[in-house]
Amino acid sequence: MKFQACYKSFIAFLILLLISGMSSKPWAQTSFIKKLQGQQTAAVVYALNSAAERFKKNALSRIEGILLDNGVLMLDKKKAEELKDVFKTLNDPGAFVTAETFIENAEKLAIKGLIGVYLSVDAKEGLAEYFSATAHADVRYISEEDARVESLTTRPMGSPGRPPSDGLTKNSAILNAVQRAVDDVSRKLGMEIMDPVTPRSVKLTLEGPVQAPVSLVLKRTSTRNPSLSRFAHLEKKQWRGEDVTCTAKAPAGSLGAVGGYIIDTDFRRRPPQLYGSRIHLIDLQSNQEILAFTCHPVEKKASEEKGTRRILDCMFVSNWRYLSAITGNNLFLWDTERGSLQTSVPLHRPLKKAELRLGKSEDGSYLIVVQAGKKQLNYKIVRKK
Repeated sequence: MKFQACYKSFIAFLILLLISGMSSKPWAQTSFIKKLQGQQTAAVVYALNSAAERFKKNALSRIEGILLDNGVLMLDKKKAEELKDVFKTLNDPGAFVTAETFIENAEKLAIKGLIGVYLSVDAKEGLAEYFSATAHADVRYISEEDARVESLTTRPMGSPGRPPSDGLTKNSAILNAVQRAVDDVSRKLGMEIMDPVTPRSVKLTLEGPVQAPVSLVLKRTSTRNPSLSRFAHLEKKQWRGEDVTCTAKAPAGSLGAVGGYIIDTDFRRRPPQLYGSRIHLIDLQSNQEILAFTCHPVEKKASEEKGTRRILDCMFVSNWRYLSAITGNNLFLWDTERGSLQTSVPLHRPLKKAELRLGKSEDGSYLIVVQAGKKQLNYKIVRKK
């Protein structure tokens, strides 16, 4: 009866463990290496979707290399295949490997620990002749020392702070994402990564204005939200102020943008007023400004500069990752994830009013479209070679 009560408590603990993901349990992150360092351990990777199936070997090779770097001995390939037959329920991430099952079968394979990595992969075409991929890996492990199953989950890619992986081919993008996902779970297990994989990215630019394709579908890819302005760090001084001229909320990713027009006044100088503009990037989860992009610095305008420095419109392009804005002089494109300006295109003629749209043509090309009254300017999004 005592054993049954303990066993029921153990199962209840496992259910709680899997629901919570244990992403914040410090003991799970620090005890793993101490338990298995110098011990023979088995690792197995399971694909949770068809896209991940082709990359199981890559993921397994990556985690085995990291384990070896951290002094954990790995079960040889032949015995690792036997492991799948011994622990048949491992392919189901929701199934349990009980302490009794593990201890009974660990002796057959001469292992002191077992690691199961559950991998999912997604990839899609980017905005300009490249692919963008995300991968997610969760891990469950058990050691002979205490025969306790522990589960860890990682933050998904494709959100601010966790960019997708870019590649010129789908395979290269996915491989980079898979390696990063394995690195994530390895860090969660308290392992040191000797050669961490960084997210690959492509740089974009704009060509144009170009002639509009015969079939061009236009849409606004973010919504305007004036309430975002209360989270921006706007200039508020006696002789220097900042007016909000546009706002945008990303369709995904919990990001917002606020365009500000700065006027600095000093009647002792010539000219007495200087103008500038910038975009404030807002994290909508914390309701805080996290970054600001300068469109035009607050300084004297050049003699050839005819248009206004006021931001006429701003828009997230497709999702949260790219942000575009237009002033009377320039069209801008930023990578919000990396905080970098992708390109700034000077306008041939100054504009007083403008609205931005994302256009997609029949051949799959994407364009940033500037609608200025009856005029329409089309700028094709291309990958920098």
